[in-house]
Amino acid sequence: MKTLIVIVCMVVLAGELPAQELQVLERQELPNGLVREKLLLPGWDPSDPVPAIAVYPKGKTGLPLVVLFHWFQGSKEAMEPWARELAPKGFFVLAIDLHFHGERTVGGIFARPDLPSLGEEYSVFVHQVSIAHSARDFPFILESLRGRKEIDLGRVGVGGISMGGSLALVLAWQEKRISAVVSLVGACDFWWDVTKITPGPEQEEKKRSYGPRVQRLVSSIDPWSRLNSMPPKALFVANGRKDQFIDIESMRRFATKMKKHYARFPERFCFREEEVGHEATDIMRRDGGEWFARYLREQAPEKKRE
Repeated sequence: MKTLIVIVCMVVLAGELPAQELQVLERQELPNGLVREKLLLPGWDPSDPVPAIAVYPKGKTGLPLVVLFHWFQGSKEAMEPWARELAPKGFFVLAIDLHFHGERTVGGIFARPDLPSLGEEYSVFVHQVSIAHSARDFPFILESLRGRKEIDLGRVGVGGISMGGSLALVLAWQEKRISAVVSLVGACDFWWDVTKITPGPEQEEKKRSYGPRVQRLVSSIDPWSRLNSMPPKALFVANGRKDQFIDIESMRRFATKMKKHYARFPERFCFREEEVGHEATDIMRRDGGEWFARYLREQAPEKKRE
């Protein structure tokens, strides 16, 4: 029995995942030569599969994969318009429900009206669990897509808005199979984001006011201490100067650090500011799509070095 346990642990630690199955629940052809599917994908928790909408050009094979993540209290349906914008450019686009959201929601979890402002322990917990759980789902989602001839898993991009943009930045340091990342009005310094306090003694005091569970949760996924793990992924980040939720100074500090990490390939990092609040503008989405088009046409950097 001890030998069996060791073997199982070795497989998990090596990153090998068991075979997973994808379910196609609905399929329809759209008028503009696209196909729309409603899918149910495996996640890391067998009791919590991942509902998704796929949009892609009919009859095409070997397409780059782009996975889109919605905002806090959003859903995959909210990301479908962006998916329909991207798919005609030659992508297989997948919009998923993040943990606690859309078809994965739990009654009453969003009952408090002040949740989006974060700051308080309950709202921080819901927000950060949604990100952490969804990040753990991602490798299982990729494995389940291996049988789809329409997809080239050597060219994978992720994009998100607000909480979804923050998740994209978590995956930027976690997932080696990703080549391109687009984060729109997302956060990178999670402690600054959830406390709404600039780094310093006051923020440290606020952090200590949270229980150990929330402290461990935020620290376990915070991209701020893992910035050097993001290069050489192609990273596009756009934020609003007037954002009432994410302090633009936190993102400027992030951009300053990332320019140093990307000194060898500066063209693979872009930080943009717009004169808007907490919103992903048409220009942001358009330029994010162009970023995917540019960097998902090439082989993933990790593959090149093998």
